[in-house]
Amino acid sequence: MAEYDLAPNSQPLDWQRAANRKEVLVIRFLLLPVLCCLALSAAAKDHIVKAGPGQAQSLFASGQVSSGDRIVLEDGYHGTLTIAGYAFNPPVTLTRRNGQRPQFDQLSIINSHGLRIVGLTVIPQKPELVSKTMVRVQDSKHVHLSQLSVATTRNSKGWTARQWVRRARDGVLLSGQDVSITNSFIKNTRHGIIASANRANVENNVVDTFSGDGMRGLGDNSLYIGNTIRTCVDVDDNHDDGFQSWSVNKAGQVAKGVVRNVRLERNLIENGNHPLKCSLQGIGLFGGFYEDWVIRHNTVIVDHWHGITVMGARNVVISQNVVVDSRPGKPGAPWIAITAHRDGRLSKNSVIKNNISQQKLKQSGSKFVTEQPGVRRQGNVVANSPQDALRYTR
Repeated sequence: MAEYDLAPNSQPLDWQRAANRKEVLVIRFLLLPVLCCLALSAAAKDHIVKAGPGQAQSLFASGQVSSGDRIVLEDGYHGTLTIAGYAFNPPVTLTRRNGQRPQFDQLSIINSHGLRIVGLTVIPQKPELVSKTMVRVQDSKHVHLSQLSVATTRNSKGWTARQWVRRARDGVLLSGQDVSITNSFIKNTRHGIIASANRANVENNVVDTFSGDGMRGLGDNSLYIGNTIRTCVDVDDNHDDGFQSWSVNKAGQVAKGVVRNVRLERNLIENGNHPLKCSLQGIGLFGGFYEDWVIRHNTVIVDHWHGITVMGARNVVISQNVVVDSRPGKPGAPWIAITAHRDGRLSKNSVIKNNISQQKLKQSGSKFVTEQPGVRRQGNVVANSPQDALRYTR
């Protein structure tokens, strides 16, 4: 039977033959990408890597890893791994066997494309021997990290301020384009997550116990959604922020550029109890300009004036956030504020609306608690206490 036959013992007319041939050609054309992907999937394979320093590194160096492959790591200590100068499409997945916990001292992905890192543990055996950052994605594209456990140490109990300064390493660095970290746990770090990438996605992570900033969001077109940031320790002169951002111009000058199109939503920032507990600032955007930012549905429970502060805003929306004091007494209730840039340039077309806080707007005084040019306020609620503020959200 011809491939264009409509039914047994039937022959289509000439125009039907032509039409059906076109349909077959179209179907074949549409199926080509599917068949190609199926061929790639069929060619992809699993590489089982036993524990041991350098084993995973040797696998990459061998040239055996191809696009679409999985590298499955067995339980135990794997040392350090640097993936530099590789490009994979479909991406290569680096993961663990079910129920096992392969552990690295440090993981670096440099100038590479197309990697998924899933379910790994990065806790250095000797933090002092590890360079600044434990998980580093540098100048890379389409790299996705998920379900990671990253810590300078499993337990920092008893560390002195001096030991924090000497031992604590940064958790995760993301630079490049289209990179992400999701559903991961970062603990006992200097800075938790630093994202300077364009189109970074930082979602559903926990950053717990840090001596610097919980998160730094420095790149354009990025998402910071559903994260929990809690408990900073005071070990030096750094002003510790739950979330901080600043701009940089092409010459590398801080607070001379613009950070554009960022969503900061549904995050919880709170300062827990710790013997070295710091005075935590909430969301600190001190080095604008910040353009087309949306900051909404965040809960900020801190013991500093800066609940949410934006210095230098264009088309910024701060809405439906809850910002309250984590303890009574000084320094007092945190504010929600948009002010002029620190060099005096005015903010424009920005709004603070439908938020709940304890800080009242005043007729005179600090720019952080008075009306500011280019900033509209509407529908905000002042609560008498943290308990009252949180009640509004129920």
